[in-house]
Amino acid sequence: MLCNHLESEMLNLSELTAMLLRVPAAALQVCRIAGEAARRRDIDILTLEHACNMLGTQRLGTIIKELPVLEAEHTPYAYRQLLSISEHALSQAQGLFAHRMARLWHEVSLASLLFLAPCWVLVYQRPEVFAEWDARHLDQKTNGNGFSHWLLDSDRVLGLAQQLAEDWWLPPWILQGYRSLGSSRRTMVRALHIARDSQHPRDQQAALDADRSLYRWLTLPANSLLMANGLALGAHHDWDARHTRRWQQLTALYLGQQVAEVQTASHANAVESARSLYRHYGNSVWLPAEALIWPCGSRQNEGRGPERLSAASPDGINNAQPLVGAALWRKNCLSLVAQPPNFTSLAAIVDTALQAVTQGLGSDKCWIALYNARKHQLTVYAAAGFAADRDPVGVQLGECRGNAWGRWLQSSTSHDLSIPGRHPNKELVPPQLARLTGDGASSLFPLLHKGQIIGLLGSQSGTAPAPLDEKHRKALIKTAECLSRALVGFMQKP
Repeated sequence: MLCNHLESEMLNLSELTAMLLRVPAAALQVCRIAGEAARRRDIDILTLEHACNMLGTQRLGTIIKELPVLEAEHTPYAYRQLLSISEHALSQAQGLFAHRMARLWHEVSLASLLFLAPCWVLVYQRPEVFAEWDARHLDQKTNGNGFSHWLLDSDRVLGLAQQLAEDWWLPPWILQGYRSLGSSRRTMVRALHIARDSQHPRDQQAALDADRSLYRWLTLPANSLLMANGLALGAHHDWDARHTRRWQQLTALYLGQQVAEVQTASHANAVESARSLYRHYGNSVWLPAEALIWPCGSRQNEGRGPERLSAASPDGINNAQPLVGAALWRKNCLSLVAQPPNFTSLAAIVDTALQAVTQGLGSDKCWIALYNARKHQLTVYAAAGFAADRDPVGVQLGECRGNAWGRWLQSSTSHDLSIPGRHPNKELVPPQLARLTGDGASSLFPLLHKGQIIGLLGSQSGTAPAPLDEKHRKALIKTAECLSRALVGFMQKP
């Protein structure tokens, strides 16, 4: 949908940014890449509109098209749940502060959504951290996996999140929020003490008037994102818990409203958020609005929280059956294009691609050749599905740059050698390649970088020549693209 909107002649930036806010990972990536340019110019990215304008339509389209597309069920539960908390925080910010700070609505929205973004990365890589945190707040037995002490050290957690936010050049409001939780913690505690006396608004105002530094801190627009995220995190566990009420009291003090008014508004915002998120996540995440119908003071945790992870592997995928078919292919392709790269060796990259083609897409045989610039040779680096006495690893397929064969390879993203008219004359095909492919159904997929061939992916299925169906062809082309990106990233690794 994002790509279609970018290609539309009726391109509307406001509509595009609204769509991006509904795809948190895309919003983060756009802001991170725009932040790199903003850092060099020593300016801040405050809104998504600013980030999009800085990148330009063409660059923005490239970024969005390169984002990996993954089915929700193939991502860790903890990651999905944390994203839903950030989206709930966005709904709280828009519902509570949009009218009060209409001129800053875009700043409030982006900062509220991305405030927990540094934690998204941590939880995606280590879902058990979220499970430990969730269990601790739900008064359940923790797993004792060594994270307890780490989670209790709030300075370390906040420091890590703030450092990531600085490295990514996220909006300065987010950095201000982390500073408030860290170096300005005593100021926040003073504000919470005043907010607690919600039955005496005149006394509250008198206390603020007597402490002008506290009043200046409290009225900072950046504090709105703290309150929105505090309410969303509190609601995730219990609407009636002490920490949730503290955020409600602080928000009421900030807005100059009664606590009951803030509670009513936050409940309504949670319901609107749940309606929107359910269309995307379904029952796969916990939506706090469900608990609003429960009796006051009750917490029902069945079917959510750490229990969702107990039957899952560390990456959030059910252990009952290993991934096969399309699910395995998607997982491996996403591993190839993951940022930052996860691979420490060339062999690991190639093995991941081979598995995607053979076990994921069902090809009988697959081989990957890489170009050796010193020897001017395209050499088979790895293969799968071949008998031991016919293993093609090490076979040199010849020069593929600056000749007719190389130009033919570059002319298309795929070449089916089993279809008449789709392959060049016999004398154009290197004899080593002809022997490797034989008379069966085989296809070639060039690996390209900056107009040069860096490798070749070969797939063979069955013995009778038959064209690939279009869906299978597109999947193999996508695999080759992902493999190319992984190889280039590995070669450019410092």
